[in-house]
Amino acid sequence: MKQLIGIIADDLTGANDSGVQLTEKGINTSVLFDNPEGRRELDSGLVIDTNSRALSKGDAAAVTRKAGQFLQQAGYVNIYKKMDSTLRGHIGAELGALYDVFKPEFMFIAPAFPPLGRTTKDGVHYVNGEEIAKTEIAKDPKHPVIESSILKLLEKEIGQQVGLLTRTDIEADLSSFRDKINTFNENNINYIVCDAETQDDLQQAAQKMSAVSKQIVWAGSAGLAEVLPEVLGIGGLADYRAISSSGRVMTVCGSLSQVTQEQVKYAGKQPAVTAVELDPLQIFADDWKVLRQQYVKEILEGLAKGNDIVLFVPSNQEIRDQVKQAGNNLQLTGNQIGERISSAIGEIVAAVTAVNKELTGLVLTGGDTAKDTARQLDGIGFRLIKQIEAGIPLGTLIGTDREFTVVTKAGAFGKEDSIYHAMQELKGVLTNE
Repeated sequence: MKQLIGIIADDLTGANDSGVQLTEKGINTSVLFDNPEGRRELDSGLVIDTNSRALSKGDAAAVTRKAGQFLQQAGYVNIYKKMDSTLRGHIGAELGALYDVFKPEFMFIAPAFPPLGRTTKDGVHYVNGEEIAKTEIAKDPKHPVIESSILKLLEKEIGQQVGLLTRTDIEADLSSFRDKINTFNENNINYIVCDAETQDDLQQAAQKMSAVSKQIVWAGSAGLAEVLPEVLGIGGLADYRAISSSGRVMTVCGSLSQVTQEQVKYAGKQPAVTAVELDPLQIFADDWKVLRQQYVKEILEGLAKGNDIVLFVPSNQEIRDQVKQAGNNLQLTGNQIGERISSAIGEIVAAVTAVNKELTGLVLTGGDTAKDTARQLDGIGFRLIKQIEAGIPLGTLIGTDREFTVVTKAGAFGKEDSIYHAMQELKGVLTNE
């Protein structure tokens, strides 16, 4: 099987929502939590989740470099660095690590995802028309984004000048576009940020960039990942595998995003759904193992009634402050606090699925929650099948003793009914398009 494209992502939901863009274009794609060991047969599309958003800048660069070296040695002919469409993470450090590995002529950087309201104009990044540094992303507990200019953000991290392709540049004829790129080359500008307000902008820019240079490491969100297979001529006809309907479905929400909280509220109000609120402060208590069993019992009782489950961690500023204080009392860092919560959620899911064999459908929101839950079930990755909404993929867990069909969702993605829609999809209530 030819190694067509390798993607490196810094969290699991991002890995899945970019990887599924390849699946939709007919490229068999899997997401693995670590660099594969031994002689595992690799899909044409491979996504490696470095989980580096939770690491220090230096460690993030190191694991990204290692993943890049693996893809290089495995012979992947196109390389894509998945970026968060809200610019969270160690963007500059990880791009720099891949530049060191591949030594491309250009790093082409376009994090816009227009279908979900993430756009870039004059190098400034927006979410639903608002500069990103003025949105809730600026208050993200792990990676607050306080700079809306992608150029300034990158230049600060990589210590060199970054070029900009505006919409005017993108819409110019190929000769003018080539002149612009040549100017970057003459000035030793290797990192280029690209404006995009529509998917067509991304398509045009990628096509022209591909025409003027063959030594490119691509970097962007699921938006650019969607157009690249056609641009690079590596796509085919999508061949959706049949999906086994799940007898019971459980949504697991560890995301603090307000968008997800509204989606959880909506799903929890639907018929035949039991909503279980997890008090995050209890996770830091000495008797957590006893308290955990109470949640397992409540969930199993809900399933026994024939209901599906929504397990969620509530989020408001007061709760965030209390959780932070509880973690501080145990001398935990912000990342360690998040890991403690996502690990606890995974433990609950593993305990429930060990008892109820009908529970084979999972909706996992938030990258840390998704990965920790998958690991607790002995998963080593996902085989991607399709996306049920923009940026919301469906797949099966790799490595588990029984098949789990899973939908993953980044915290800030989707509409009010997206989680409930995913639950219905897993139960086979909706038609598999």
